[in-house]
Amino acid sequence: MSWFNGRAVIVSRRGGPEHLRVLETRFPDPAPGSVRVAVQAAGVAYGDVLLREGLVPKTSYPVTPGYDAVGVVDAVGDGVTSPAVGQRVLARTEGRGGYATHVQVSADFTVPVPADLEAGALVALPLNYLSAWQMLTRVALTPAEGTVLVHGAAGGVGSALVELARLRGLHVIGTASAAHLPALTEQGASAVDRGGDWVRGVRALAPGGVDTVFDGVGGFISRRSFALLAPGGHLVVYGITSGLAGGRRSPAALARTAAGTLRQSALGLFSKGLGIDGYMSATYVPAHPRRFREDLTELVTLLQRGAISPRIAARLPLEQAQEAHRLLAGGVSGKIVLEVAPA
Repeated sequence: MSWFNGRAVIVSRRGGPEHLRVLETRFPDPAPGSVRVAVQAAGVAYGDVLLREGLVPKTSYPVTPGYDAVGVVDAVGDGVTSPAVGQRVLARTEGRGGYATHVQVSADFTVPVPADLEAGALVALPLNYLSAWQMLTRVALTPAEGTVLVHGAAGGVGSALVELARLRGLHVIGTASAAHLPALTEQGASAVDRGGDWVRGVRALAPGGVDTVFDGVGGFISRRSFALLAPGGHLVVYGITSGLAGGRRSPAALARTAAGTLRQSALGLFSKGLGIDGYMSATYVPAHPRRFREDLTELVTLLQRGAISPRIAARLPLEQAQEAHRLLAGGVSGKIVLEVAPA
């Protein structure tokens, strides 16, 4: 086996952003069925914060975060016929490895992309936009011209949900902090300040209830949102950012999230015709590689046509991964991208 020298962001142990360090790293030849990608840009996500904080089961340290990357294949393992060396691809990891000059991924979780599409916009697709698209098209099918409520609508997945739901002709109500409300309005959503009486605000906009709620916050937000559903509506929970305080693991916040977890009897759900769905990208995507490739290919096509335009909150070099995590903890509108210089 030969090795290639490069750089990677390493989380040395559970804790804050200060435990992210860029170190010289050796990358092996890809295993059978896998490819090695020379990374151009990597995405930053809340899942990376959960990994750093020790909230992802079976995590051992040191570890490199990163779910998504765009780059050029520079080596392929045995049995790989596509993609080929030299081909530019979007790559999806198993939740580790993206913050690096090189990453090894299964060939099944790569999608070829045109050379002329901007790396930052592309890297918003394999996690944020794919999660939003799959929740909209595979998890909770909202009636045509229906109404959806998106919590955390200014974040990476939230802003993707707003854009894609609007593209599908849905009316969107989004909650966010006051500072991010103008961004929601620009996207065509009805914006509600989550710092105020957001329940009353949503009811004023949708007196008959909403068809679908997308909630990446969890806890009491989910419980209160359930009462806002119209008959036959669905609540989709896809995150628990309420379990963090300022981007850090917080026993008090985790306790509040647990206390606010929605509990509904089967009889109650049946009588109201309501549904509760959970979506976790880290489990759904590995279980459905064909859907991953189909859905991501569709999103690349939408990007190429100009039908979608991912909102980029910040672009930072790989060496500023600590700052990227601090920005994410402070609340941003859109995707944070780490740009990777060649090794």
